[in-house]
Amino acid sequence: MERHQQTCDTFLFATNNFIDTGLNKNEKIDGTKWNTLKLPKNCKIIKKIVCGAQFIVLCNEQNELYYFGNFENKTNYFWNKLNIKNNNLKNIVATYSNLFIQLKNDCIVIYRNEKSQILQNFNKRGIKFIASGPLSNYLFITDIYEVLSNLTVKKIDTSKIDKKSTIKFIACASAAFLLVTSYNKIYGYGSSSFGELGNLQSAFDKFQYMSTPFEKESEIVDVKSGYYHFVVLLKSGIVYAIGYNNIGAVNVYNQNNFNYFIKLTHPLFEIEFINRIHCSSRGTVLITKNNYAYFIGEVVYALTGYEREDNNDRINNSMIDNGIESYKVNGNTIQKVKLSDEYNDVLAGGWHYIIYNNSNLNKSKSLQYFETKLSYLIKEQHYNDISIITLY
Repeated sequence: MERHQQTCDTFLFATNNFIDTGLNKNEKIDGTKWNTLKLPKNCKIIKKIVCGAQFIVLCNEQNELYYFGNFENKTNYFWNKLNIKNNNLKNIVATYSNLFIQLKNDCIVIYRNEKSQILQNFNKRGIKFIASGPLSNYLFITDIYEVLSNLTVKKIDTSKIDKKSTIKFIACASAAFLLVTSYNKIYGYGSSSFGELGNLQSAFDKFQYMSTPFEKESEIVDVKSGYYHFVVLLKSGIVYAIGYNNIGAVNVYNQNNFNYFIKLTHPLFEIEFINRIHCSSRGTVLITKNNYAYFIGEVVYALTGYEREDNNDRINNSMIDNGIESYKVNGNTIQKVKLSDEYNDVLAGGWHYIIYNNSNLNKSKSLQYFETKLSYLIKEQHYNDISIITLY
């Protein structure tokens, strides 16, 4: 797991709704604004940060896990330590309401009912990676034939995928999933409720190929998922999106859903080079090389009251509140946030955002290149099977 060295001891935290629960007797969180959120004292070095629908989980260097928010049917807007510590911890993945832990011996552990439960030991087959999303009730595991647990398990047909390619990404929305291969091809699986799988209305029998306008245009470097939409980032800095668009997360110029990939663009950020993307439930976050973050669609609501409609689609009408510029475009919202050295990165959960310090962004370009290439070589393996766990 990558380390996220904290040069500051706080997050900036906001949700899409009001939070009535206080941090303590004297401090309240207004969920619609950016709040300063102090981290646990022994979390100066964070190995992994994951977000579910309404919670955040941190893993520190001692493999201790802390959560914040609505988790395990408990709402606590202060840090709580989970009753688990394992020096063999390899990875953590959050789904809509659950936390899965991958151990170095390829056991998969689910944290449920305030205790950890081993689902299965897969060390005979090995796990290439596990994937899910903050608004998904599914967990994907590659190269596994069976899972022994009280959860529903289904082996997925990958016969349509070129076996010479490797899996680069799996993005998990509510019930639809995109798989990206090393050949720059996208395959869809699941149910398409709002066009998020393009022309595939449903593909529950196997991963199906999806034609895209960018397959031969530029390399796919990331893909993220909201509740019912997907966002794809190309190496060229261009972003495409597909699916649910009722508040502009896919296309800022209207509220129509899109069953095909369309460029996500606007004069505010089309001249910028975008190098990171994130998705909340109905929102998209674009982060640029110049350290600006653009929140599109689902934003921090308290700021929307300052927005003014710009019928000419010009970008000179805005209100600035603590470094945040808000714009209204055909009824949709764009917020522009200037990141700093102290708070240099963004992470999105289902219904919340955090802005935090990611020390990996401060590394030299040569070191980043070396680590990226080394990581790719380690992961460069062909796959045999993909299993999916359905959570109820």
